[in-house]
Order: sequence, then C-alpha cells, then structure tokens
Amino acid sequence: MADIQVPWGTGKLSVPIPSHWKLVQVAEPALRPAPEDWPERLAMALQKPVAGEPLSNMLAAAKDGKITLVVDPPVPQSPLGKIIEIVLREIRHAGIADEQLEIVFATGSHPPVSPDKVEACLGPAAEGIAWRTNPWSESHGYIHLGRIGKLDVQIDRGVVESDLRIVISSVSPHLRAGFSGGYKMFLPGCAHLSSIRVLRRQGVSRKWRQLVGADAGANPVRATTDAAGAMVDAYHGNSFSIQYLLDGENNPVSLAAGEPMPTYQMVSKQCAVACGIMPERPADVLIANAYPRDRDPWQCFKCISNTCRAARPDGVIICLAGCHAGLDEIKPMYWPLKPAWTRKLLRLLGPEATRSLTDRFIAPLAGDFQKFIRLTVGILQRNHLLMVSPTMAEKGMSFPGITMFYSVADALAAAEKILGRGPQRVAVYPAGGVSYPVMRNPKSVATATNGENS
Repeated sequence: MADIQVPWGTGKLSVPIPSHWKLVQVAEPALRPAPEDWPERLAMALQKPVAGEPLSNMLAAAKDGKITLVVDPPVPQSPLGKIIEIVLREIRHAGIADEQLEIVFATGSHPPVSPDKVEACLGPAAEGIAWRTNPWSESHGYIHLGRIGKLDVQIDRGVVESDLRIVISSVSPHLRAGFSGGYKMFLPGCAHLSSIRVLRRQGVSRKWRQLVGADAGANPVRATTDAAGAMVDAYHGNSFSIQYLLDGENNPVSLAAGEPMPTYQMVSKQCAVACGIMPERPADVLIANAYPRDRDPWQCFKCISNTCRAARPDGVIICLAGCHAGLDEIKPMYWPLKPAWTRKLLRLLGPEATRSLTDRFIAPLAGDFQKFIRLTVGILQRNHLLMVSPTMAEKGMSFPGITMFYSVADALAAAEKILGRGPQRVAVYPAGGVSYPVMRNPKSVATATNGENS
C-alpha cells in the first residue's frame, strides 16, 4: 500500500492508496518559496516596469486627478495589504492626497465584503481611504463602452472615469478565464450583472475544451476579457498593473508591474510553467487536495475545477477539502435525491436541458452559489464526485450530487465500490488549489457538456 502525504492545515494528511491500485502520478506544482526580499523587488518593479512608464511618471501625470486601486477581494493571509502599503508610499511621495484615492474590490457578482475583512486585509496604511465593492446590481453606476459580440460591456463608472487605475491582483489557474488576474479585474470584476451573465455563457461548447491554463488565442472568455479591458483604457485615463504569483504560504514567488497586458502575460506564463502538469492519460481515480486554497468550502471547490480533466469520464474525483478556517457562514443545501440519483438525473436530462434549467434556477442566488452549482452540474455529468472534509462532515454539511466523508479511507472504499476491485489507475494532486493538468491530446479525452464550462 502506498501512503501519500499531502499538506493539511499546519501538518500532513495520509492518503493510503490500496495495494491493488496503481499510483501513476503525484502531480506536484513547481512553485518555489517566495524570496524574503519580495517587497523590495516590488518597489523596484514599480520604477522598472515590464512595459510602459514607471509608476512615478504615471502618478505625476495624474497628480490632480482621481486614482483608483482595483484589487482582489480580501482574503486572510494575502499579501495585498503589504503590496498596497508599498503602492501608497509611492502615491503619497508624489504629493497625491488620500481624498483623491479610492479602493475598489473587484468582486464581480459576489456579495459585498464586510468592513472587518477589509480592515484586516488592508492594514493601517490604508486607513481613511474610501473603499467599496463592485455594485453589480445598480445599473446607474456603470458606463456602456460598446459591444463584444453579444456582450454589452458595462463597467463601473468610477473605475472607468479614473485618471489612473492601479490594478493589483494575483495570477492563478482559473476554470474559465485561463488564469485569474489581468483585465479580468474589470470584466467580470467591476462589471454590471448583465455583462457578467453573458460572459459566463462564453466558452460553452458541446465539444471538449480545456479553458483552465489557456490563453486568449484558445480561450474566448479571456479574449473577451482582454478586449473589454482595452475598451476601458481607450475610454479614459490609463492603467498600471501589478501582478504576482503566490507560493504555498501566500507570498509572491514572482511579480511584475507595468502596462496591463504585458504584465499579465509575463506572470501567467510563469504560472503555466509552474502549475501546469502533464499527465500520461486521465486516471480512474483522481485525488485532488485543495491546498493551498483550502480555507473554506468555496476556496476548496476550486481544486475540483482545476484538476477534473485529470480524471477519465465516469471516473471518480475525490476532493480533500480542509476548510481549516471554517465554513464562512455557509449553510447546508437541501436536495431530496441521493448523489447517485442526482448524477443519473443530470445525465438523463443531457447538457442542453441541464443548462437551461440551471440558468433558470440559479439566477436569484448569490455569486458563490451560482459558481458552485455550475461547477458541480457539469462535473457530475462526467464524473462521480466525492468529498473528504471532517469540518463539513461534523457540521452535517451536504451538497447536491456530492457524497461527503469524514475520512480518506471511507472515500477510497466508496470509490472502489463505484469502480470495482480492478487495478484502478490513481493520480494525486497534493496542491490542487494551484495546479492543473495539461492534456497531451485533448480531442481523445472526452466530449464535454455545455454545463462543464458554464
């Protein structure tokens, strides 16, 4: 029996692979620890950008205007507070008053963040600076910049009308946008709900396509996002971008600053090299650990979307969801059918009917619930989905179509019951929160459903 140790909170979790199964891959990302002097490197990058003018020059040009910092939603242990402190030092050195500044959290259609979380994230350096989240339901707060296909580009008025936008975001694998960061901070981060909904439907295809890790040339969602960002910059003002790649301790392994597109492209390529892992072929059993995005259920679910293509169709995906920071006030989702029957129902309905019903019923739900349902509906049509989470199991948590377990051993036994006692091929992603498979021959994998990419 192979005993694989994966990161789990401050320690390790044992994953005992049955002796009659074949361990074909332990897919570790190639993320080195962040350098201790990363704050000094950031300060230098602000004055020696990847492309475009140094931040000091751009601040001088916007000295009498409005400056908006567009940033990631606040997450504990994020380096965002330290990064903003360094940026604010440059802004104040340029003689710009705090009254000219605003911080906008690019939350898309997610609920507003609490003042307590913002205060803990930003730290004392940003005290007194106005901040807000994206008001996605207030139509008067947006400017219509034009159309991209069927998508009306409506972006937050305050962001668009700023003389200088300083975009600060991490770059990591993303189910639909390829990677997070870049102009995704404007669309969907600072967009109206109607624009966000149309964007969510892009990339939907009856044929298989892997969007996680894909650039704009192969990813219609990223192509639209980048085009919308260019429309913002063409309308008014300028944008300066700070992008960074995080290690397992949530410190910047690498970072870059400058014009938005070159900066994003540089860091996303570094992310692809470090986090994209090539499997021999899809496994019968995929064990995906949510580390290092394993704080709460919503963060844990990301490892499923990141790694699901490493499992064959009708294979079993076992998600290890630590939820070490608790449940983030998430309540159990009542569903009358058992997971096996839920999956049968979804497969019977087919992709088109499932997508239509999903769109109808999730519209009133908050962004996190919408994302979860879209994710699980698509993957359940393709795979059996099991979840190991002592935290959620102890609280009696349940989600439609997902079987919950307290221990890894119980989940492995359930997987064997589903697949039989044959010599199943097993792949383990110890850091599934930041890694993803790069398929050698995508066409040979499977035909996807519309729900999978929605």
